[in-house]
Amino acid sequence: MNMLLYIILAVIIIILIGIGILFYMRSQKRTIIQEAETRREKLNALSYDESLDKLKQLRMSGETKQRYDSLRSEWTQTTNDFLAPVDEKIHEAEVTLDKFKFSQAQVEIDDAHSLMDAYEAKHLALTEQADEVIHLHQESDTIYEQTKENHRKMKRDVLANRHQFGEAAAPLEQEIEALEPEIERYQELKDAGNYQEAHTHIKGLNDDITYLQQDMTEIPDLIREAQKELPGQFQDLKYGVRDLKVEGYDLDHAKVDSTLQSLKTELSFVEPMISKLELDAANQKLEEINKQLDVMYDLIEHEVKSKNAVEESKERITDELFHAKDMNYTLQTEIEYVRENYYINESDVQNVRQFENEIQNLISVYDEILTEMSKSAVRYSEVQDNLKYIEDHVVVINDKQEKLQNHLISLREDEAEAEEHILRVQSKKEEIYRRLLASNLTSVPERFIILKNEIDYEVRDVNKRFSERPINVQQLKDKVNKVVLQMNKFEDEANDVLINAVYAEKLIQYGNRYRKDNHDLDKSLNEAERLFKNNRYKRSSEISAQALERIEPGISQQIEKEVMLKQA
Repeated sequence: MNMLLYIILAVIIIILIGIGILFYMRSQKRTIIQEAETRREKLNALSYDESLDKLKQLRMSGETKQRYDSLRSEWTQTTNDFLAPVDEKIHEAEVTLDKFKFSQAQVEIDDAHSLMDAYEAKHLALTEQADEVIHLHQESDTIYEQTKENHRKMKRDVLANRHQFGEAAAPLEQEIEALEPEIERYQELKDAGNYQEAHTHIKGLNDDITYLQQDMTEIPDLIREAQKELPGQFQDLKYGVRDLKVEGYDLDHAKVDSTLQSLKTELSFVEPMISKLELDAANQKLEEINKQLDVMYDLIEHEVKSKNAVEESKERITDELFHAKDMNYTLQTEIEYVRENYYINESDVQNVRQFENEIQNLISVYDEILTEMSKSAVRYSEVQDNLKYIEDHVVVINDKQEKLQNHLISLREDEAEAEEHILRVQSKKEEIYRRLLASNLTSVPERFIILKNEIDYEVRDVNKRFSERPINVQQLKDKVNKVVLQMNKFEDEANDVLINAVYAEKLIQYGNRYRKDNHDLDKSLNEAERLFKNNRYKRSSEISAQALERIEPGISQQIEKEVMLKQA
């Protein structure tokens, strides 16, 4: 009975707790509803009347009236579509909350906030559109005032500085006068309320005035260039060319007189173009005239620079030609002398003769050029090209002749060097053979006797060639190089045999201390001694080393180091 009572009490307590939780949650949700209501009240205070009032201050007709009506209609529609349904959503949230339908209440509140977000965004967009209309009116008025001021200034400039515009003054006045109706047209469009059309019109008109102002700035410069600057350049060029011809320049290829006459004709078309305000065409014509002037100036400048280059190079080329001729004579003399003692390639002899002919031809051409330069009119650009041809060729000839001269000099040096090498080979060979005889070798190996005899034979052959005349130095050098290689081989092999013989002997001597007590070692050393007597020193050292390493590891390397140090 008591247990049942406890259970009932527990159930009641749980129910009460659940009810308490529900009421707590409803209380929390009511806070969310109150926040939505507060936001709704703030949005009620949000007005679009201020923006509409600003538009009302404008002339309410045409495009302005249409835009005003459109914005006001959109605002009313926005209020009906987004703000009016908010109250219903909040009311539905309260009803569902009283029924403890928390999720549904939350959905209603979220919908209410979405509507209010859309309302705020639309309010901002409509406000910006209204401000844009007002800004466009203000910008148009600013441009209008600027356009009127620029128009008045242009009229004053033409009247005050009519002489600067020449025959272009009358067309300019007509252009300026034609702008007045267009300026008045802006006011007509504005009074009709067509603000967008008025803005486009005044902006385009202002651009036209800006371009016309630029033309007015450019016209005096164009007139000055056509009336003074270019005619002055024509005159300077004409007299400058005349003075250069007096100094001996041949400038016929520049065709200055005929070109200047043609340019004067072209220049006569420029002022009529300016008077018709065809400034682009006038500029293009002046640019073409200046380009042709630049071409003539470049040709004349090239001739002046060419003359300076010719004067600078004459002495240098003269020296090069005389040097080439002197060297050629020296080479011919040296070849005749040298070929008595040394073999000279026939191609080298032919080259020297060919150089002589080429040098003489270059000297003849050079003399002709100097003769031409003594005349009254000289085209220095052609002279410069011809002199460069001569200089390039004589430099090549001098380079080749110098190499040939060095070759002739080297013949004597190469012969002396070859003789020195042979003497060293002979001395070295005898020294090595004496070392072989004085060594611990049982006898000099046969191959060394053969190598020595081969070297002796080659040395005798080389010495015989030294006595021959003329000597082919290249063949002699090749022969000497061959003997040197044989000598190097003889020396390397002799050193190897001597080192191996000493090494083998030291190993056998060291191993003698173990022979009585070690039969295997004694047997190996006997074999090593046999090989030593047969001049097989390397194999003898290998057998001795292997036998000693089994008794005393590392001893063979120690003995080898001692031998190498003494030999060094």
